[in-house]
Amino acid sequence: MSAAEPTADVRLTTLAILAFGELTAVERAAADAQSAPSVRDRVDLIGVAGVALGNYEALAARTEALGGDIAVLLEDVEPSFTALRERTRPRDWYESLMKGYVFDGINRDFYRAALVNLDGTSERVATSVLDDTRQSDHLRRRLAQAISEHPELSSRLALWGRRLVGEALVRGRQLIERFDLAVDDEAVGAISQRVMTNHSRRMAALDLVA
Repeated sequence: MSAAEPTADVRLTTLAILAFGELTAVERAAADAQSAPSVRDRVDLIGVAGVALGNYEALAARTEALGGDIAVLLEDVEPSFTALRERTRPRDWYESLMKGYVFDGINRDFYRAALVNLDGTSERVATSVLDDTRQSDHLRRRLAQAISEHPELSSRLALWGRRLVGEALVRGRQLIERFDLAVDDEAVGAISQRVMTNHSRRMAALDLVA
């Protein structure tokens, strides 16, 4: 292995963080399905959970192929996800959907910066997961419908989104450190700017101000 190649530990940690993100999406979608206001929403969210589960399984399989124990690795990265979940508990079903839309989008943008930690095969697996927009597409459509049907949700969800993005940016900077990316303050700022630009576009798709 050349000096420029990522170490096995860095590869496994990176894949485990991505995998835990997908596992969290499975759990959130399943919980949202249980409290969904209609059978149609329940069915759709079970589908979303299935998509996230498939992505998790792809990342877990690649981790195991590299010799990692996915359960042990997930236990190692779990505390930071739990701490974030405790700080950002949604008050209702719509806020939970918004949390998925905002967090998953921002996290995926930060995760892309970590692809440099991966070997070619792992990068292809991770990129396939990160390029899968089925979850965010569903959340965008359903949130847009909710805002159209209940305009009073607009200001509340916009405010909730701003709180979430603040937490997500703090989390993103922690991820940069956890991913062991050798970047200076200027590079971190550039990553954060790209993240915020993409976030603003996602919020604009809901006719909300970021």
